[in-house]
Amino acid sequence: MSVIRGIGTYLPEKTVGNDELIERFDWDREFLEVKLGIHQRHIAAEGEGASEMGVAAAEDLFAKCPDLKREDVQLLIVCTQNPDYGLPHTSALVQDRLGLPTTTACFDVGLGCSGFVYGLSIVHSMLETLNLTNALIVTSDPYSKVIDPADRGTSPLFGDGAAATWISRSGAGGQIGSFTFGTDGSGARNLIVEPDADGVRCLSMNGRAIFEFMLERIPGDLARCAETNELTTDEIDLFLLHQASAHMLGYVTKRMKLDPARVPIHMQDTGNLVSSSIPFLIARLAGQGDVAGKTTLLSGFGVGLSWASTVVRFDANPIA
Repeated sequence: MSVIRGIGTYLPEKTVGNDELIERFDWDREFLEVKLGIHQRHIAAEGEGASEMGVAAAEDLFAKCPDLKREDVQLLIVCTQNPDYGLPHTSALVQDRLGLPTTTACFDVGLGCSGFVYGLSIVHSMLETLNLTNALIVTSDPYSKVIDPADRGTSPLFGDGAAATWISRSGAGGQIGSFTFGTDGSGARNLIVEPDADGVRCLSMNGRAIFEFMLERIPGDLARCAETNELTTDEIDLFLLHQASAHMLGYVTKRMKLDPARVPIHMQDTGNLVSSSIPFLIARLAGQGDVAGKTTLLSGFGVGLSWASTVVRFDANPIA
């Protein structure tokens, strides 16, 4: 059994509010606050990279979870698509700065929106097969490093942030179930970072294509994941989905004929946090006491194009 025991989070100090974007792009406020569901997004400071944000989230986790000792961490996975360097791997930097044992297995996962769920599957497998006890998943993706501030398509959507999630072989929290996965690399260019005409690496996004991918793939995968865990979608209390945008989540809710209360949206003050969006969502709900006793379905989807889902049964609120 693998259990989500606790979650630490970090958001950079600098924020970009909607007033600034309305002035910059002449956006309609209703579009930003209702359709996207975002009021502000946090932006990493100059020189603040994936490792710095990840370490801050992990320090928050250690402060909240006195039962988690640094010397007991046996596995560290860092999920990022914007590492500090081409090499070494960011997890080595995080291991050193956190003072984790040199016996800790550390590696990076280069996934985006599906990365947290993929990370859960890797940790779950390694804990069970290698008889490990405690692992950390650090999700940290400073997308602001690859977003052109003049791009009206991506600037309003993404924010920077990091989360650190403690998974253990025992204890109270969320018991991780079985997984479903998918990849459609034919859509890779719909969300891609590549050099522009001046050689600067920038994110470009085909929003319509991403939306159509989501509607085509995700409702079916949610049903498949529930079935894989011997459940129906009616038996899922909460669908904890990647916080892509309020618009996208609203369409999934309508397509599956779900009560909107079962599909929480909490991205108003963060924006789309990529791989950190699901742990941030769990942390906020847990902080309100809203996941204890709930059967939840987690699903991340986006860049790749990639998707992954799992069921997590919470017998208690994880520490957050």
